[in-house]
Amino acid sequence: MSVINEIGCDALHLYLDGELDTVESLGFEKHLETCAQCRQDLADFRAIRAEIQTQLTRSGASDGLRRRISAAIAQEEAPASAPASRRRPVWEWPKLAAAAVVLVILSSSATFYLNQPSEESQWTAAVLAAHQRAMLSGHEIDVVSSNRHTVKPWFSGKTNVAPLVADLGDTGFPLIGGRLDVPLHEAMPAIIYGAGPHVISLYMRPASGEAAPALKKIDGFSVLSWRGNGFAFTAVSDADGSEITAFQKAYAAKAATMP
Repeated sequence: MSVINEIGCDALHLYLDGELDTVESLGFEKHLETCAQCRQDLADFRAIRAEIQTQLTRSGASDGLRRRISAAIAQEEAPASAPASRRRPVWEWPKLAAAAVVLVILSSSATFYLNQPSEESQWTAAVLAAHQRAMLSGHEIDVVSSNRHTVKPWFSGKTNVAPLVADLGDTGFPLIGGRLDVPLHEAMPAIIYGAGPHVISLYMRPASGEAAPALKKIDGFSVLSWRGNGFAFTAVSDADGSEITAFQKAYAAKAATMP
């Protein structure tokens, strides 16, 4: 009887993409039984994939294309006695068929790219999953401090983003600390604030321009995004919309006064 060897965390994405053989898959599933982090990560990745897939649509051939192909077939099958002007030479049909295939491929490709989720929607789904993962794993904070001069330097050398850390204790949103997260492909800072019994994860990426706050409610979570001070900000919390909106106003006001 063969022995199934356990495979570690580094096989998560291979398992998710179906790139492991049967024995390897069984080995990774054995690993999942004892690794809560991998179970959670796998669930998060599957949820993101399902969300993206629901946003993609496929369209069939247009009515016009169907009519042109049907007419061509009818002409091809016309009796030999039909007028020459109504009969299509046999040697032209392969060209027509090839052209039809090309049209369908181009139409499908255009539909696929037009329905790809935007960069912003991918980022929103990624930071929401990162926040949920941190809360569920109990790994909310890497550096615990209410002092912004302690939190900001902690990220030096760990990420290319120098976060804008504001002390909001006097507004009811105390600074708790910071966490290093990898929502998509790069390590990013997450600044952690309190909001009563709730926790707010504030993510930021370098970006130009200004944009007014936009609030979304996703699976019971509030996700609020805006731009300013050289960053694109996204705050995520299970706090209600009014509370996270109040946090954004307090943070933006404080950031405006910082050097």
